[in-house]
Amino acid sequence: MKKSNHFANPFAAWTNHRLFHVIAGTLVGVMAVSSASAMLPTPEPALDNGAVMQTANAPRAAEQAISSRVTAQLVKTDAAGQEVLVPVTPGTRLQSGDVLEYQGFFTNNNSDRVRKMTVTISVPEQVELMGGVSPDFPFASVDGNRFGRMPLRGKIDGQTQEIPLKYYRAVRWDLEGVGINDTVMVKYRAQVK
Repeated sequence: MKKSNHFANPFAAWTNHRLFHVIAGTLVGVMAVSSASAMLPTPEPALDNGAVMQTANAPRAAEQAISSRVTAQLVKTDAAGQEVLVPVTPGTRLQSGDVLEYQGFFTNNNSDRVRKMTVTISVPEQVELMGGVSPDFPFASVDGNRFGRMPLRGKIDGQTQEIPLKYYRAVRWDLEGVGINDTVMVKYRAQVK
């Protein structure tokens, strides 16, 4: 039985789904855990093809008019006790418990403004969502298929309650009114397992 590689494409199960299209590559880094090393857990962004642009005649053209990138920063505290974000590079050594801030940047390269854009960023299996989700009022998923407004609620041990963030696998935002050449940023924080 062939083992799947979740680092290569965390949206592999979604590629045939009509709402998703992976539009960007991943940021590659090195993570040191004990004596083994692995790739930096990096989410991938996706756009909802049906809601990218109201003025576009072809969804394919709209997808190409939006560029995206995802960055990762290590959250640290400086000598004055102020929080600082340190870019993760291939030389960055990550340990269990480190907090990362993932930021997704989406730029409208189209000749028209984007009236509504839906973006989704996965939460890699090697980290647990902690919060710091921005902009406010996102949607989330525990299975990558069904999304609901955060915080998610479900039955746990027979009782309806909020689902802990550590079980979230993707976060989605509906972004409106993205001007020509404007860039919007979405972000969340996660802790290395």
